[in-house]
Amino acid sequence: MSCSIAALMCLLCLAFPAFAQETADVASEPTTSAVEEPATSSTQALLYPGQATQDTSRHWDLELMYSEGKHSEGLTMAKARIASDPTDPEAAWHATRFMFEIGEQIDRTDTSIDKSAFYAEMMQIAEAALAAHPDDTHIKFAMGVAIGRDGTHRGVLASLFNAKRLEDIWLDASDDDFRYASINGEERIPCDVWHGLGIFYRLVPDSWIVKLLAGTKGSLDKSLEFHTKSNTTCTDRIGNTKEWGATQTCIGTKRKDDAMLAKGKKTLQQVLALPAVTKKDAIDHRHAQAMIDDPSIACGYSRDGQQEIDAAKLEAP
Repeated sequence: MSCSIAALMCLLCLAFPAFAQETADVASEPTTSAVEEPATSSTQALLYPGQATQDTSRHWDLELMYSEGKHSEGLTMAKARIASDPTDPEAAWHATRFMFEIGEQIDRTDTSIDKSAFYAEMMQIAEAALAAHPDDTHIKFAMGVAIGRDGTHRGVLASLFNAKRLEDIWLDASDDDFRYASINGEERIPCDVWHGLGIFYRLVPDSWIVKLLAGTKGSLDKSLEFHTKSNTTCTDRIGNTKEWGATQTCIGTKRKDDAMLAKGKKTLQQVLALPAVTKKDAIDHRHAQAMIDDPSIACGYSRDGQQEIDAAKLEAP
């Protein structure tokens, strides 16, 4: 059979010289199936809506620093960009994001860093950019993160004066059509805005006196709604899943709801099943286990430190 095919090929080549030339050309072309092009913005596989690429990012090197976990180096570079342009919104949210990650990995008991000054600087950077770009959704998110982190550091009850502003900024951002994801999906908007609102509504007390003083109040139902939305849209993320479990556990303990308490435990166990890639992930593993062991801490839980959220302490003696 092979001889017949070879003979047929020879006849075709004799009858049609063009066929012979085409066959030779194909045979001489190098095969490309084994050659892989280097990953560039045009060949980068996009896994998430709005995922950052070299084409869409003004500070691609900072995106790379973040994805590689080089937060201190990235912060130094971002601050240099801000020194050149104090109102650059992208440099500002990169800087606040690096600062958030650095702060999250500082142990609660570590007094070697002045967290008050650290978070005050974080707020100043975000404030300057937001003043210049009030409609920038990403900087709104960053501003809320800065306010929230400063608040949990100072203590929720001591920071109620900023609660309404934080709520308004994040609710406004959550209504936007803007979509963003970092290279590896560590940060995703709007999922992380919903996540932040879920934490906010759990930690701020649901109390008339808080509403009177702050202009807003907490709501465990809203907290659950936002966390569920975040975690069903952006799945299998350790920090987000842990906070979802915290709200479920809080509802279970406060309302004596055994079914919700069991759901919270199951969610926190899911956190433990996810691999801890970063130091922050390892902290979240420990904190998830702590809430499983003692569900009573869930309502006031914060990675930055356990919060006092008893509104009765605000009332006059």
